[in-house]
Amino acid sequence: MPGSNIGTARFVGIAGAMNMGRESAAIAAPWYRVPFFWLLIGVPVSAVALGAIMITLAIRTDDGLVIGGYYQHGEHINQVLARDEVACDRQAQVHLVFDIETGVLSTDLLGNDMAQVDTLTCRLMRPTHSGFDQQLTLCRGPDGRLHGDLVRLTEARWIVQVGTQHRRLVGRINLTQTATLDLPPQAVSSSS
Repeated sequence: MPGSNIGTARFVGIAGAMNMGRESAAIAAPWYRVPFFWLLIGVPVSAVALGAIMITLAIRTDDGLVIGGYYQHGEHINQVLARDEVACDRQAQVHLVFDIETGVLSTDLLGNDMAQVDTLTCRLMRPTHSGFDQQLTLCRGPDGRLHGDLVRLTEARWIVQVGTQHRRLVGRINLTQTATLDLPPQAVSSSS
């Protein structure tokens, strides 16, 4: 049957033409329509773009960890450590009483030469919120204790630093647990 072969040939011919059309369409597709191209080019292009952003941020923003006068800062640290050593040598101790309701900080001093101290500096510090820090000057009252006025304390946990020009004592207090703090002298370890 010659007619039946013709139909089959046409069918094969049409199928072959369809396959040829797909191959030529894949070859003739523009480069920007090929997904593999974007995958291949996208990774390096994004790396260059992100690198440019990081360089811009590094140049324009302040690096808070780097101190301009690092030598002077190191000298200041040595002076602070010397103040700690003097407090330890003199066996200086401080007993602080925080009266939140009246806003008064009272202090008893113990140790060698501490009776001669008429004024004391007290710093209440927040390590993460320096805007809340307070600095008080405690003066000797008629009862023999040192007193100072507190500004309203909005936080409960504080680092307390008490000292004079030559001595320094440091401790931590949580005012929700206690209203008193004893600051004994801390031994300074010398590193070489």
